[in-house]
Amino acid sequence: MPRLIRSDFHIHTNHSLCGSREATTQAVVRAAQEAGLDAIAITDHLVAPANFGRPQLVRDELPNDLEGLRVYVGGEADMHAPDKPTISREYAAGLDLVVMSASHLHNIDTQLLEMEPREMAAFVLNLMDGAIETGYVDVIPHAFHVPNCRRSFGEIVEAVDSNRLRETLAKAAVAGVAMEVNPFFLKAQPEQATWLFQLFLEIGCKVTISSDAHHPRHIGCRGDRFASEAELRAVGIGEEHLFDIEERSRRPVE
Repeated sequence: MPRLIRSDFHIHTNHSLCGSREATTQAVVRAAQEAGLDAIAITDHLVAPANFGRPQLVRDELPNDLEGLRVYVGGEADMHAPDKPTISREYAAGLDLVVMSASHLHNIDTQLLEMEPREMAAFVLNLMDGAIETGYVDVIPHAFHVPNCRRSFGEIVEAVDSNRLRETLAKAAVAGVAMEVNPFFLKAQPEQATWLFQLFLEIGCKVTISSDAHHPRHIGCRGDRFASEAELRAVGIGEEHLFDIEERSRRPVE
């Protein structure tokens, strides 16, 4: 059986403040090669204009010989309101991949972290809708995982309005926006992650299997913190569901 995890499209270097010191661009590439991956995307955080030089720094640091590894340089931006992405369409056009978080509520207002799970789930869905409607987002990562929050991924998933979620996922499927599957959540909270990931597939969304690695050792979803390929396949994920970065389409810059 062919390998399911052949790419990792959500990786941070030490240019992101949350990245480990060891996560140099060179170390990230080396770790991806050691993991036997075909392709990666380096997606440092793009939360404010002060961060916008990060993709070029990564490009400047890439090794000359990638040994057959395809490296895409993108970024992880945030939705700060349904009509307020942290990057513009024009800026996005210069990236190989746009990952847009709809759940970094701590970057908007820390008081949002005190919302009840159902209210928080609805807020995240509104941000997801906004991300899809930009027309230039490729992937929505870690849906319903809200960092620095006392509410767990599982609590928020259990509280979401399933009909409302189906509507949002249908929009994503039509727009060609992929949903991220992080095997960490399948390992940590398997019941809720299985339900959510299977809904992605049922609605027809393409998915990326990505690590959100902040340390090179996690690239390629390696280590005990991640569910295995067999567990991902047991959810129903197969090669036919995977997002193809070469086939993605974006609307032209206006």
